[in-house]
Amino acid sequence: MQFITIRFLHVAGFGKKLKAFALMGKLRNQAWKADGMLFAKQLGTGAGKGFSIWPDWGTYAFLGLWEKEEDAKVFFQQDERWLEFSSLSYSISGWDATPWKGHGTWNNLQPFEFEDTNESWDGPVAVITRASIRRSQAIRFWWNVPSSSRGIENQAGLIFAKGVGEIPLLEQATFSLWENVQVLDAFAYRSRSHAPMIKKTRQYQWYTEEMFVRMKTKEIINYKL
Repeated sequence: MQFITIRFLHVAGFGKKLKAFALMGKLRNQAWKADGMLFAKQLGTGAGKGFSIWPDWGTYAFLGLWEKEEDAKVFFQQDERWLEFSSLSYSISGWDATPWKGHGTWNNLQPFEFEDTNESWDGPVAVITRASIRRSQAIRFWWNVPSSSRGIENQAGLIFAKGVGEIPLLEQATFSLWENVQVLDAFAYRSRSHAPMIKKTRQYQWYTEEMFVRMKTKEIINYKL
């Protein structure tokens, strides 16, 4: 079964933040390679809760998809590139999970193997929402982000959410973690702040590509339920 790792590296101090930013720029276009690694992204984040045009210089994100859990464990213990980057952080948070449901693509790839059963899940649920924003729609999109982000920040049952990205303003994603699928569905399908954003997405065709992934969370690192 495929295994997903989400990590947030938290960096403090001007010197280390500068080194992290420089390392991010240096390595951004170099593909991650490791035994059992199927897909990986090293990402910057937005200020505050992440839903901002301004960067968070003290937080960076990593997404890894693996053939099996053991591959991820070896990577985090031994990979030189990861160890160099993570050595700058004072804290690492995130979660481990398995793919559950989803659709769409990321850079024209769909690497996740989703379950083909309707088996329920009562534990925490993590979500990736990712999109490539049309350049012609970027201003309109970001104009609407503040009202939408306020809705998710105050949503009952939300453990954590952070906006992340590959290319500022244009290649954006959100990683979020929820107590269970019921509170996630309440936000996704019945939230007053979320529904207008979905309507505008269809109306203005903001995206050239998008992906939505739900994960069954197996372990949570440095977050409280």
